[in-house]
Parts: sequence; structure tokens; C-alpha cells
Amino acid sequence: MNIQVFTIRIASEHLLSDQKRLNDFLQQVKFVKSTTHFVASEECQYWSVLLHYETPNEIPEKKRPVQVADLTPGGQYVFECLKQWRTEKAERLGIPKFMVCHNSELINIVLYHPKDIEGLKKIKGFGAKKAEKYGEDIITVLNAI
Repeated sequence: MNIQVFTIRIASEHLLSDQKRLNDFLQQVKFVKSTTHFVASEECQYWSVLLHYETPNEIPEKKRPVQVADLTPGGQYVFECLKQWRTEKAERLGIPKFMVCHNSELINIVLYHPKDIEGLKKIKGFGAKKAEKYGEDIITVLNAI
């Protein structure tokens, strides 16, 4: 977090330009909080404004799950191949597709491209049981592409 001090002079010849400078600054940053203090001296009267702010690159991005659209064209092809495998596997087992793998798990497989069952176990959603049950098939699909 950063701070910046602004002086907003009350005299009419300065008021609008001081306010504009403050407003322009606020357009460039993420406002966090402010503290103000009115100063009345013999020379002039003004507001002292202390701003706490974050710059755009300091603002933490909200994490969102990776989506198919985030994959490269090659990654999307691998994803489609894995979806086809999942559909066929679910039909053979007589279970819904999501019981085999969720789309998010397939996307992570595409991203991390595990080489073996141990690598597959490191992917979120793949414990030992799921990796043992579907791991050989998944690795075979990945190696065939």
C-alpha cells in the first residue's frame, strides 16, 4: 500500500485545479482509505488529504479456475481427446461422465501433462484411487496425441 498527500486550497483560483489533480490521481489507482485535516493559517486555508492507495499491479487478482478458452489450440485439442475418452469410459461403466473426471480435472491434465500415474496423483481431484482406476488410460491418451 502507498500513500500520497494532496493539498486542496480553498481559494477559488486554486480549488478546481487542486480537485482535478486529486481526481486525476484517483482515476489511476485503487483507493483504499483517506484522512483529511483542515488547515487554517494566516497565509491560506486548505484541506490536507492523505490518501492510501494501491497501484494496479499491486491489486491482487481474483483467482479464477482455468477454463478451456485459456488453453492453447493444441491444449484444446488434447482436452477434446480426453473428453472423448471420458465419454466412452463413462458409457462402458454405465456412470455419468463427471464421475470419471470433471472438466476442471481434464484441463489440469492438459496443463500439467503428467507422464505417469505418480504425476497424475499430483493433479487436484486425482487421489490414489482415481489415479489407479483411470491413470493408465489417461497416460495412454496423452502419449497417443
